[in-house]
Amino acid sequence: MALFSAQEAEYLSGPHVAPTRLAEIDLPSGLHRLHEGVGRISVNGHEWFGITTPGGLQLVDMEMVEDPRFGQAASVVITLGGITASAWKEIKSMAREIEGRRCDLYWSAWNPEYAEIEISPKKYFPGKISAPSLHRQGIGVRYATFTIESVWQSQNYPFGGEWSSTGQQKRYPGDMGGQFIGVKVHETFNG
Repeated sequence: MALFSAQEAEYLSGPHVAPTRLAEIDLPSGLHRLHEGVGRISVNGHEWFGITTPGGLQLVDMEMVEDPRFGQAASVVITLGGITASAWKEIKSMAREIEGRRCDLYWSAWNPEYAEIEISPKKYFPGKISAPSLHRQGIGVRYATFTIESVWQSQNYPFGGEWSSTGQQKRYPGDMGGQFIGVKVHETFNG
């Protein structure tokens, strides 16, 4: 199945395409749908709030997903601004409950001429929230950063064994698959 339909691919080849990223964050206080643009937008029956929406969390920054180094899982850091003092205290007190909750990131195409979504949001990064990091400066600046870890994050831990025949026997008794680990093998083909 193609990622984009023929109509969407044709739109993407046009001169006025503005990408927008959206975040659907499942916090203990409820599901928050935020986008990195301005104002409110309605997409597929859901309302997404932008950075100028007063009185709530605002998605201020979202890093790009980078191809991780070998042995690491991909992650994205998002910054939520516009946090009131009570919301800041709530995030601080509920940090343990926030950790591990769902946060899905979406990509969409926005038509700036008509101020409407041209391509429905496509999930590009399903993830889980790590522990939030709270920041404040003076009495008026408060924001929180969340690292959104990919579903492969748990694969970063070592397996807890040795790559040897003995280690393989401890993990799987009777398995002879590790008997040649670390042994130099020389093969001669006759034929």
